[in-house]
Amino acid sequence: MTAIMNKNRWKVSREIFITGKCNKILYFCFMKLRFLRPVLILLALITVSCIRGNKENARKPLTFNPPSVPLMIGSQEEAIHFQTIHYWDHFPFEDSLCIIQEGFADQVFTEYANLLQQADIQYAKESIKRMMTRAGTAADDPVVRKKILLKFFGLTEYFFYHPNSPYRNDDILIPALEVVVSTPLLDSTEKQRPLFMLDMVLKNRPGDQAGNFSFVRAVRNFPYTDDPSSVEYLYDLEAEYILVMFINLGCPSCNQVKEEIIRSELINQMVETRKLVILTVYPDKDLEGWQENLTELPAEWIHSYNPDGEIRNGSIYDLKAIPTLYLLDKNKRVMVKDALSVKQLEDTIRQQAYFL
Repeated sequence: MTAIMNKNRWKVSREIFITGKCNKILYFCFMKLRFLRPVLILLALITVSCIRGNKENARKPLTFNPPSVPLMIGSQEEAIHFQTIHYWDHFPFEDSLCIIQEGFADQVFTEYANLLQQADIQYAKESIKRMMTRAGTAADDPVVRKKILLKFFGLTEYFFYHPNSPYRNDDILIPALEVVVSTPLLDSTEKQRPLFMLDMVLKNRPGDQAGNFSFVRAVRNFPYTDDPSSVEYLYDLEAEYILVMFINLGCPSCNQVKEEIIRSELINQMVETRKLVILTVYPDKDLEGWQENLTELPAEWIHSYNPDGEIRNGSIYDLKAIPTLYLLDKNKRVMVKDALSVKQLEDTIRQQAYFL
């Protein structure tokens, strides 16, 4: 009887032991799962994201074809107007792949910039505004909208503001800047540069009175002369036309433009007859170096520096690059701002000058 009781006691104790051990194991497993759960959730999210990313990468590449010109449009001019206004109608601004796909947006924009070269400026301005507005509003996700807007603003700036771009055009750039500075997608810090650019491109526009500035003419033996030249002002100069050329020292582009001007029969004829005054302006501080370089410039031109540094500080003129050329009429109104070529200057003078 005692043996049976001992055996039953051992059996109960064993069951209690086993049960307790199982509970401990279950508790341990539960605690492990409790800590592993966030990790498992994170792994699941990463897996889903990777799957989506792979699907995104596996998508068929985007293609783009501008709208076809309607058959009822007969003239080339009207066709260009239509293409300019409706170029972006079918572009997938709502799809982030439009900027993720390498080279896609860049190529489409390059063709667009070529189209705008042929378009009337009013149509070009309306078109660029429509494009920028859609870029900043089409996508559902505001983060995606912002990225697409900045991408197309970057392309607009590169083509129409960059100093070395043959497409450089403030008239086209201004509507894009106005969209960027007014969008709620950017904060005040992000808008600082576009606001500065807008302020600069609005200075000295064709048809506006040119900003007046002081200058001092070059004199012999400067700066060691006992009789320095007196301060003059742009508005003191009198001629039918004034060509202001902002230059710098050792500037290869300045030399190239100088040679092109010297080779221009029209400009040289006008300089000889005093119908055109060419004023070179050195905006920096190395006056001795400037004086030494004057022998490389034609003696018939007026060579000067800006004593107050107002041009260097950018408070009057927008000097994206050197040289920068402005053509003014006798009333100091801007005829050409930041000329792209000497030919542009010649063409403008021929269009305006009654005596040619």
